[in-house]
Amino acid sequence: MSPLSTQQNFQSLSLKDLLEARELYHWHLSNKANVVGTAVGLYLIRTDDPWPGDAAAQDKDGSPYAKGIRTFDNSEVRPYSWPAIIVLVRDWVDATEFGYGKVDPDHMVPRTLYMQDGRAVPVCVVAVQVTEPSRGAPAATRWPSTYIGGGCPVLSQAQGVERTATVGCLVTDGHTTYALTNRHVCGEPGSIVKARLRGAAVDIGIASERQLTREPFTSVFPEFPGSRSYLTLDIGLVEIHDVNDWSSQPFGIKGTPGEIVDLNELSLSLQFIDQPVTAFGSASGLLEGTIKALFYRHKSLAGYDYVSQFLIAPARGFTQSGPGDSGTLWYLKSGDEENPTLHPLAVEWGGQSLLAGDKRLNYALAAGLSAACQLLDVDLVRDHNQGATPYWGQTGHYSIATAAIESVGSGPLRDFLKANIERISFRPDELTPEQIHEKLANGQFVELADVPDLVWKKTAGRVPGGRDYAQNAGPEHPNHYADIDKPRPDGKTLREATLSSIENMSVSAWLKWYADDGQADTRSEGLLPFRVWQIFDEMVRQLKAGDDARFLCAAGVLAHYVGDACQPLHGSYHADGYRDAPGATSKAWPGKGVHSTFEDKMVDRHSRELLPQISQQAKRFNGTIPRISDGRGAAFATVTLMAQAADMLPPSKLIDEYVRLGGGSSARVVDGLWNVFGDDTAKLMGAGARYLAAIWEAAFEKADTSLPSGAREIPEEELAKVYQDKEFLPSVTLDKISSLLE
Repeated sequence: MSPLSTQQNFQSLSLKDLLEARELYHWHLSNKANVVGTAVGLYLIRTDDPWPGDAAAQDKDGSPYAKGIRTFDNSEVRPYSWPAIIVLVRDWVDATEFGYGKVDPDHMVPRTLYMQDGRAVPVCVVAVQVTEPSRGAPAATRWPSTYIGGGCPVLSQAQGVERTATVGCLVTDGHTTYALTNRHVCGEPGSIVKARLRGAAVDIGIASERQLTREPFTSVFPEFPGSRSYLTLDIGLVEIHDVNDWSSQPFGIKGTPGEIVDLNELSLSLQFIDQPVTAFGSASGLLEGTIKALFYRHKSLAGYDYVSQFLIAPARGFTQSGPGDSGTLWYLKSGDEENPTLHPLAVEWGGQSLLAGDKRLNYALAAGLSAACQLLDVDLVRDHNQGATPYWGQTGHYSIATAAIESVGSGPLRDFLKANIERISFRPDELTPEQIHEKLANGQFVELADVPDLVWKKTAGRVPGGRDYAQNAGPEHPNHYADIDKPRPDGKTLREATLSSIENMSVSAWLKWYADDGQADTRSEGLLPFRVWQIFDEMVRQLKAGDDARFLCAAGVLAHYVGDACQPLHGSYHADGYRDAPGATSKAWPGKGVHSTFEDKMVDRHSRELLPQISQQAKRFNGTIPRISDGRGAAFATVTLMAQAADMLPPSKLIDEYVRLGGGSSARVVDGLWNVFGDDTAKLMGAGARYLAAIWEAAFEKADTSLPSGAREIPEEELAKVYQDKEFLPSVTLDKISSLLE
């Protein structure tokens, strides 16, 4: 029989027909000594089997089918594949080996199952061998600092063991919003659940009472046969503490989220077989796969079978799902390949590792999201903080660096920086949320503009090159700010004193000012301008030494600090509200939370509107930048930028509006700040870009030498070794930095 005539014979079979046949013959098939499990799908053709009509490839006996083992890895679904029951066996036994004293014929899997009403249902035998999971290296992903979302890791403790899973998505019952993940990680209701955000584990919610382990198959799909079977779900909900910290936008996946795939007996069909799906697992990163089979019976216990709704195979050449990815949401892809529509489809709850020849493949086992939502009586959240960009929290630093490169005058310095723009930030034509999202979600290299936050503010045990001696405590922290607007009793500020004479741009003058103000802890004495001074000297030193890699590293990280300098709250003792207000306590004060809401959440949420304005504002900038001839001049210019930023957007004005809006980080507050301060924010960043370009140019001029290798692109690995070295631009406090300044 040819494949085409076979297809015509079986093309009328439906998914329900296959399930009925399997139900009728289940005990017959499962009692075969060699059978591992069963599923339903489309007949798999070996990749080296001839296509219909290829007469040259016919066997001598006229059969178009090649002989030999069939595995998931060496076979495929073709346009003419017909509906079939998939029977998984441990060992491949050719039909000729049954009988004649070799293999008991009773153990042979029939090629066709015949129903009582005359329907014939084909069987596709696939050789598999259950094995240990294939474990790849953990994904080197940089997690967000502002919004949490699907794809991010969640953690819990149980009996002294830390369990890890992945956030699938946000759901709501109309009143409370939950993060959906696996039940076995959530634990008992009321258990604390944490998330790891760039190295820090923080409480994000508690396990809800709404959980699913398994459900009778026929209670979920009453029109499908499946007696004495359970549908495995393993769904848990986390009742999150603060919904404003979350985004419904999935992390790490390229595409536009669409409607949830509504799966029921009428909509679920064999058309799902071989369809492309994608996910982002917190352990493995970006995952691509195809739906290999439906309703895989993966376990039998005490006379009951356990069924997984989806069996998902890893795409060739892509990372395989592994432990820690459970809970991730798989999306069905459709439409444009460059920007596909992502339809939420299924929640991964586990995996099955199968041996195909000498290759171990991890298959994801997943349950339909629509069934889980129906059973838990919740709806998928699709539009919460949807404007948040996928690279959460780095918009300012990256876009300022990119605009600064465009502001550098024509010549070898600009050519060199443009050649390495992707090492510092991103190219102007790649500064969209989706493009940066894709780059940040994969790979170990950290773009230089965010090394101070993503690397140096971390402990070495968490991140290679980290400089913290404890979580959120270390000498790098005061490098990012300077409280220069706090008045003395006579009304004079450190900012005014410094700008009155460049001679006051000295460590001794600043230490005396802090001491007179009663500040005794050097860890709280901000030294942002001196950090710029230190980096300026390093750029000059490395250029003279002919080390373009270290020069680029210094120039790249400088973008971060200048980006901080043009944010008015980094130059104010009211950096996070009015801590000194009457009645303020150590835990509550007017304006608390304004810093992250303005600098991170507002900028992230409105990045699409903000990004096009930054380069325009850099070109329009008409402020006076002091002449920079050395490191002291660079520091003085930094204080000037901080003063101009405070004039453009006074911290008190920002805080007062934040308080008037009610505080917190809700979309209403974030949008309210944008409506009032959006244009000013673009001007601040444009000014920062111009100052950064001026400092780069001044260092290049002072070095008075050429770049040793012209406009060469420096390898990321070479740069990573530089910024991971603690001797490179060492992070110190104000009382120790004098010896590092020229």
